[in-house]
Parts: sequence; C-alpha cells; structure tokens
Amino acid sequence: MRWFKPSLRNSISALIGPHARADEEDALEPVRRAMLDVLGDEGARMNPALKRRLKFMHDAHSLWYARAELVAVLSQIHGEALAVHRVQSLSPTFQGLVPKSLIDASRIRRI
Repeated sequence: MRWFKPSLRNSISALIGPHARADEEDALEPVRRAMLDVLGDEGARMNPALKRRLKFMHDAHSLWYARAELVAVLSQIHGEALAVHRVQSLSPTFQGLVPKSLIDASRIRRI
C-alpha cells in the first residue's frame, strides 16, 4: 500500500497554478464587468443567482456559456431581439480568452 502518491503533474501545477490563476482572473475582470453591466439592475433583481454566478465564475468558458442565461433574463425585460444584440456585443471582450471558433459561431448569419 502506498501512503503517498506523488504526481509530477500535481507538483508542477501547485508551483505554477496560483500565479497563472491570478493572471487569468485579471483578464476575466473586464468580461465580468461588461456582463454585469449588460445584466443591469433590473436583470439582477429578476435573477440574483445569475448576478452572483457572474461575479464568482472562475474561467472564461463558464462566463461564455452563461451568455445563454443572460439572454433569457434580458429577453424578459427587453425582448429577444434586443437581448441577443446586447449579449452579442460582449463577444469582443472574450477575444483571446475563448477559442476563436466559439466567437465566430456566435455571430448571426444574415441570409
């Protein structure tokens, strides 16, 4: 029976992790602020759980996928067309944080 299970991966991430995480959090702050601004006071009153989650989500992908819930809340306030437009205007803030393919796939295609 092994008492200790050393892992090189865990050792390296323990050394590098806190610094990389702090940099990522700094990069997420403008995205988080923009999403909270779009949600607004009325949206935060309607869905305080979303506001709380937006404040504490720890990575760009979580914030990216929270856009769907943001559209749902804003649709109740402003209608779907305006909600989608407002949330799509957030896409440039995700530049460099999520794969370009996600940003490209979220664009409305005009026929």
